[in-house]
Amino acid sequence: MPDNKIGNSVLIVDDAPENLRLLVTVLKSGGFEPRPVTSGELAIEAALFDPPDLVLLDVNMPGMTGWDVCRSFKKDVRLRDIPIIFISGLQGTDDKVEAFNIGGVDYVSKPFHEEEVLARVKTHLHLRQLQRELASQNVQLEVRIAEQVKVVTATQRSTIFALAKLAEIRDDDTGKHIVRVQTFSQMLAKQMREMGYYLEQLTDEFIDNIFQTAALHDIGKVGIPDVVLLKPGKLTEEEFTVMKTHSAIGANTLLEVLKEHPGNQFIQMGVEVARSHHEKWNGSGYPDGFRGEITPLSARIVALADFYDALTSKRCYHAAASHEVTRNLILEGNGIHFDPSVECAFMAVDDQFRRVRYEMMDRMPV
Repeated sequence: MPDNKIGNSVLIVDDAPENLRLLVTVLKSGGFEPRPVTSGELAIEAALFDPPDLVLLDVNMPGMTGWDVCRSFKKDVRLRDIPIIFISGLQGTDDKVEAFNIGGVDYVSKPFHEEEVLARVKTHLHLRQLQRELASQNVQLEVRIAEQVKVVTATQRSTIFALAKLAEIRDDDTGKHIVRVQTFSQMLAKQMREMGYYLEQLTDEFIDNIFQTAALHDIGKVGIPDVVLLKPGKLTEEEFTVMKTHSAIGANTLLEVLKEHPGNQFIQMGVEVARSHHEKWNGSGYPDGFRGEITPLSARIVALADFYDALTSKRCYHAAASHEVTRNLILEGNGIHFDPSVECAFMAVDDQFRRVRYEMMDRMPV
């Protein structure tokens, strides 16, 4: 008796009644469940109603030939994985090659031997079961790997986020700045995509990454002395030169991580954001003086998100500005400080910025 796991339903397709009777007898003797039909049309109808585990298929039949039936099976997602063994009186090499070319798994010449038919049916049913088991194991393995990658990725991102907060809290006693910049950056990216900007770049992966990497924009501040970072009032030219180095410090630190994990899109975007979020659309920013779209899109988005939150936050060196004042400054900076497409997205969601700013708020004047 064949293994029940393999399945034992065999559809027999032959227009000759004597061949059907013989094959039914042979298959029953081997413990299989034969399902005889006399035409290609009936074979397709029967298979769609209740897919068999294997098909024994004659080639020369009136109406649909065996070739036609096989091609129909392979075009149908419900039937294309069912193994088809041709049983035919055609002895030519070209006929056998054609059988394999169109998707058959085997070819038995008439007159056939009972033992040969049973052996080939059992072999191909067993192979199909092994394929099913392998596919199932691959799916399970992919799920486990995906789950492990999520855990590792979440752990890595949480660690980086914690380090970013340690750097940020030096001049933000609430520690909420980076969380708000993350939220604003994601809002801008989604709105830009909705408005049709940079559709090839603004994928779901990009939007997820920009939310995560926005936290890294000021990670280089860890290398800035307190006497500069926490100075109340305006910085001198020399002090401002020191302050500007935080972009390169952060980017260079992340580049060392990228060397260990080349191709990591999250870290790559982190480098872009850390280095270039102080670049300006007209080329007057730092550290590289990039102009226009030379600045990575991720950094152009974070630049506006950071500007908005920095101005609406109270710091030792400035008072918090209102939403309206900050909004007007962003308008004035359109095409000068900010990418016009990012500014357009901001204007479309600026009320949402105001709401988020209050929901994730320490204090801000009305």
